Amino acid sequence: MDANNQTSGLHFTFEKRGCRKLLQKHNTLELSVTDTITRQADHDFFKTKYASRQKWNGLPILECRVNDPSAGSVRVAFTREGTRICVIYLTRTLLKKAFTQELESFLKGAGA
Repeated sequence: MDANNQTSGLHFTFEKRGCRKLLQKHNTLELSVTDTITRQADHDFFKTKYASRQKWNGLPILECRVNDPSAGSVRVAFTREGTRICVIYLTRTLLKKAFTQELESFLKGAGA
């Protein structure tokens, strides 16, 4: 699953295993995620935090909250390398501690 945001020059990739379930249920979620992360990039990622101490393909994992009309509030875990953004995990779990546990469990299963 790939998406490009022409105005900012960012190239988005959505990890199938971590994103498919929510993206299938909510048509507008992919656009909401790309728009929110693009806005974050425009402002030097001021509202993003590190999601975990673990890394994904050698890159630190960042997270932010995305508000979508159909899905509601969603937490997004992603990595960035230059203009490439890889969204690795989407969840409706908003509590930071529970989200981190969920993400680390996902990462163990992915062998990251």
